[in-house]
Amino acid sequence: MLVCALQAQENDERPWMPLESRIGIAVGLGSVSYLDNNSSPLIYRSRPANLRLFYNLESNKFLFSADLDLKRGSNSPKYHQGRTLFFREEDYKGEAEENKFDAGGSFMSGRFSLGFFYKIPSTQLSTFKVAIGVRAMDEMFYPQGWTTGGLFNAISFSPEAWTQHRADDKHSFTASVRLPLVAYVTRLPYDNTVSRPGETILGGFFNNSEWSLPDKFLAPAMTVGYNFQISQRWGAGLNYEFTWYNIQEPQAMKAVNHSFHGFFHHQF
Repeated sequence: MLVCALQAQENDERPWMPLESRIGIAVGLGSVSYLDNNSSPLIYRSRPANLRLFYNLESNKFLFSADLDLKRGSNSPKYHQGRTLFFREEDYKGEAEENKFDAGGSFMSGRFSLGFFYKIPSTQLSTFKVAIGVRAMDEMFYPQGWTTGGLFNAISFSPEAWTQHRADDKHSFTASVRLPLVAYVTRLPYDNTVSRPGETILGGFFNNSEWSLPDKFLAPAMTVGYNFQISQRWGAGLNYEFTWYNIQEPQAMKAVNHSFHGFFHHQF
């Protein structure tokens, strides 16, 4: 029996471990602050509610992940909350009309991402496991309001490193970092009626796109998480994500995003 066991350990034809799938839902709150020099000198901030759906597929050598992330909340100037803006229009006949509105609006954002990772074999026998790979992502900011700006869409490709520390069978900690190397960035032109007369706002938005490297689209991100294995099939945990944006082209914009989640997942 001992000889047979030794032969089995050395047999290259032995099958891989069964694939493990994990599907889950995360809910939480976050904070988004941004300055869009294209539209307003004000720093705007939103504290949106966050919903995330995720799926992971893991073998003994590879890890695949997919997630859909949605945020929605109100939007207001960070240092001038409750202000009212006055807007004066005058037509070609010289007749003037004055309007007023709140300095704020609403905020929505969405993100869909796919990640493919290779688990470094030398770390798989340790309590610290490491995987490296790439993540493809499409994310969009969609604030609404008279002067909020901040509208952008970015399709990016990022190298990402992921590590996990298993304290025991119940508790584990994860961390990851990523940095987009190339992105297809879409921003509004300076003023759609001036920069692109005759086009709709949506048409002007999608016609103002370009490929960018980190010197024009810099968006490093970091996540840390805690996982608790409730049973063989169910788990829960907490997660924090930080992302910093520095967009130079087509128009300058900076943003900071913080997200806090609690999640449940099912393994099968």
